Amino acid sequence: MPYDDPDFSIRRENFAGEAGGGTTTEYAKFRVFQASRLKKVHAFITTAGTATTHAINVYHGTTSIGAIALSTSTANANALGGVSSSALLDRVLAAGDQISVKTGADAVGKAHIIYEYEVTPDAVQS
Repeated sequence: MPYDDPDFSIRRENFAGEAGGGTTTEYAKFRVFQASRLKKVHAFITTAGTATTHAINVYHGTTSIGAIALSTSTANANALGGVSSSALLDRVLAAGDQISVKTGADAVGKAHIIYEYEVTPDAVQS
């Protein structure tokens, strides 16, 4: 995709479902079709955690690349509450790479996971 392509700078998002309800369990697997760059991961709390260990850990394959501390934050009542995001990840993903999250040690808390990414200029178009 050339730099002058109108889609070059568009951020995309993928709602990957709900993560939580089990300690240190993998959830929300997302596999990219094209070369991409993972910008951030967002967690919308759906069930408050009961411990300060409620967290979402972000993985690229089997490598931990970031975390979102959720602690005992309350579930989001609207679009502005109960939302936490990772730091800027800016992680290069090759076509076919997998991203997922693992929960922390809290077995109660849950969150909807959204991956924010962009397709890179060198991505093969279908």
